[in-house]
Amino acid sequence: LRADAQRPSSEPAGAAEIRRAEAQAITAADHLRLAAWYQSEARQTQAKLTEEEDLVKYWGRKPGMVDRTKIPNPYWSARALAVLYREKLQKMTKLAATHQKMAESLQAIAGSNQ
Repeated sequence: LRADAQRPSSEPAGAAEIRRAEAQAITAADHLRLAAWYQSEARQTQAKLTEEEDLVKYWGRKPGMVDRTKIPNPYWSARALAVLYREKLQKMTKLAATHQKMAESLQAIAGSNQ
């Protein structure tokens, strides 16, 4: 919980806070904050994905690891995590783009009303 003290109060952190921020987002600034948060999550997920892909390559070169049925198997674990991180990365990237577009749309509307 000390991480909350280091995090700016305007940035959502947990799943409940994200859902609340999504539901309450009405201004361009709200959507920009959400887009920035999703971009940050995407960068973190990309780093994890790269690490797992490196492990897949590493363990894939080890004799017998790909065909090994004994559990735990580090090759298959890394491969499964890579799939999960890839899916999360796609989701975070899409959500960031969606909120970015919403913010731009709201900024355009606000600009035309002036």
